[in-house]
Amino acid sequence: MDKVLFKETQSNKILIIGAALFSVFFGVFTVLQVVLGKPVGNHPAPDWLLIALFAGSILSIIFFNKQKLILEITEKEISVSYGLLTSDTKIAVDDIRSIQVRKYDGLKEFMGWGVRYNDSESCFTVSGNDALEIELKSGTKFLIGTQKPEEITGIIATLPSFSSV
Repeated sequence: MDKVLFKETQSNKILIIGAALFSVFFGVFTVLQVVLGKPVGNHPAPDWLLIALFAGSILSIIFFNKQKLILEITEKEISVSYGLLTSDTKIAVDDIRSIQVRKYDGLKEFMGWGVRYNDSESCFTVSGNDALEIELKSGTKFLIGTQKPEEITGIIATLPSFSSV
């Protein structure tokens, strides 16, 4: 196995916090109505619906916590994975035409954050506006979000295999 030169794991804290707030919200209503027998509102939701919404919000916390962007750089490849619903992407260093750290605008360029596709580009981001941009010899581009742009810049500058790209 190749020596790992850089590894970064990012999670989307905004989604996790949002799901936690919904969980508290639905949890309070579920306890009031189902456990204590005090209907919530003028037209209370059925008990089964409150229980389902509460359970769904708990499952959302678990799901969003598993959705992590993991970027790993070794001497031979760059790999990126983005949680449960995406496959891992591995980019061989030999296939890279150019590589740089740059600023980007997630809303303008990709209509948001997450896993996004735009013609010949793939974007893997959680938040922020710093990313590692990789262009392959085939013309395909990857944009991978990072919270450590200076560290990645230092890593790619010291690698002999990247110094010619």
